[in-house]
Amino acid sequence: MKPTSIISLVVAVVLVICGLVTCMTAQNMAQSNGEYLFSEIGTENNVRTVDISESDFSKIELIAENVEINIYGRQEKSYIEFINFRDHYYSLSQSTHVLSFDEIPDVMSMLKFWENGFSFKGMRYIFNIGDDKVYENQEKVINVYLQIDTNIKIFDIKSDYCTLNIENMTSETDYNILSKEITVNTTSLRTNSSFNINNSDDVTPADVVNLNFNSTTLTNVNVNSKEIYMNTKLFRYNGEVNFVCDDGLFDLKTVTKTQRLNFDVTSESGKVTVEGAEVRSPYTHTGNESSKAILKIESKNAEINIASDIISSDDK
Repeated sequence: MKPTSIISLVVAVVLVICGLVTCMTAQNMAQSNGEYLFSEIGTENNVRTVDISESDFSKIELIAENVEINIYGRQEKSYIEFINFRDHYYSLSQSTHVLSFDEIPDVMSMLKFWENGFSFKGMRYIFNIGDDKVYENQEKVINVYLQIDTNIKIFDIKSDYCTLNIENMTSETDYNILSKEITVNTTSLRTNSSFNINNSDDVTPADVVNLNFNSTTLTNVNVNSKEIYMNTKLFRYNGEVNFVCDDGLFDLKTVTKTQRLNFDVTSESGKVTVEGAEVRSPYTHTGNESSKAILKIESKNAEINIASDIISSDDK
């Protein structure tokens, strides 16, 4: 055998050994971080399913771009579907009481460096690569199905562009959302916890927030956006509800009669009406001094309309 061939053979063996050591090390790192090395969830027709019916998660983190997220309560079984995500472009991990899904936007983002060095994100980003054309022009969707007794305390959602649909959720759950443009549609939602969109001093306001609340009862609400468009039907608030924006339209139909509501609304140049009658901004109304529930809207140009939707039994 020629010397060059021997050298090539030795180099090849060394590379194989290094590769095996790297994979073993990576596997241990991934397992210690609660992450999957290879795709270990059911896959069919671009739908990946994770069964969480036997899990004790109290927090779900979802990070994805241009996505529709659907959260359904009162289901027979708890599971999550990830639809049209390239399986080598996301991280699905679990730690104590937390399930995290993090979409990787591009190849360079797969390699993440921290102060402590390289953070291994899973060999499935290198291997297990499917036909990317299958996912072209396909809408990405995350469906979360939860049983009635599922103890999810927090949803953390980060997405620059998102549609969020929530149905039949009556748990004590915080919804923390960070987005540029988001549409939120709720039906039969009730929470005594918090509902927040871009609510932080170190976070810039969202560009546009569309809120469509149907048969929804909220307690602590904070929404900060350049534009807010809000439409409600059978809406009730039990705590402090804060909206801050420049422009927009608020068409609020409340379950409680407006005479019994507490609200403080301001629109510097926009029109404010209560039960169809125009009032001067800023306008403050105290209908129930013993209640801590108050609606606050602070805007420059938004149009604000507040009216009763129906008369509930406790308002008659």
